[in-house]
Amino acid sequence: MRTLWLASSSPRRKQLLQEAGFNPTCISSCLDDDQLRFTEQSVLGICAARAWFKALGVHRNLLEQDDTELGSRGILLAADTMCELDGKVLGKPGNRSEAEQMLTALIGSSHRTITGVALLDRDSMSRSIWCDVADVSMGSLDGHLLEKYLDSPEWQGKSGGYNLADRVAAGWPVSCVGDPSTVMGLPIRRLRPQLERLLNGGP
Repeated sequence: MRTLWLASSSPRRKQLLQEAGFNPTCISSCLDDDQLRFTEQSVLGICAARAWFKALGVHRNLLEQDDTELGSRGILLAADTMCELDGKVLGKPGNRSEAEQMLTALIGSSHRTITGVALLDRDSMSRSIWCDVADVSMGSLDGHLLEKYLDSPEWQGKSGGYNLADRVAAGWPVSCVGDPSTVMGLPIRRLRPQLERLLNGGP
C-alpha cells in the first residue's frame, strides 16, 4: 500500500483517519490562513482553495526530502474546515473574546460547517478537490457552562470555537445533519472509499 501523507498537525484529523483504518504520516502545512486573500467569496471555494494550497505546500517541502529509490511518493491529503452563519464565515478564534463572540452567535441557531478536501497523487500529480457540508444546530446553553468552556483551552484551534464530538460528549445541545466527521475536520464517509482506491493504486 502506498504512503498516506496528512498535511496537518491536527490530532483530531489523524484520529479520524486511524479510526477509519488508515495509518497517516503527518506533516504540518505551515500555511498561515490569515495571509491568504481570495476574490472568490464562496465559502466552499475558499475551503477548497485553502486545502489545495496546504497540499501543494507540503508536496513541495517533501520534494526536497524525497529519495528517488523509495519508489512511490504516495498520496497527500489536506483539508480545511470553516463554519458559515447567515452568510458570514467563522474560522478559528484567535483569542477568548473571539471565541465568545462566535459561540454566542452559534448558540440558539443553525449553521453550516464546510470541509474542503484536496487529494494529490504525488506520482502522477493528478488531484481531486472537493467540499462536504454538514448542518449543525446548537440549542440554548447555560451561561455558566459557556464561561467555564471559554476559560479552558478547548476552543483553541477549532473552527467556530468548538469540536462536535467533544461538545456532544459534554452534554451540549448540539445536533448534526450530514456527516459528523465533516464537522470534525475530515468527511470520512465520502473520503474513505476514495482513499482506499488511491492507496491501492487505483485512479
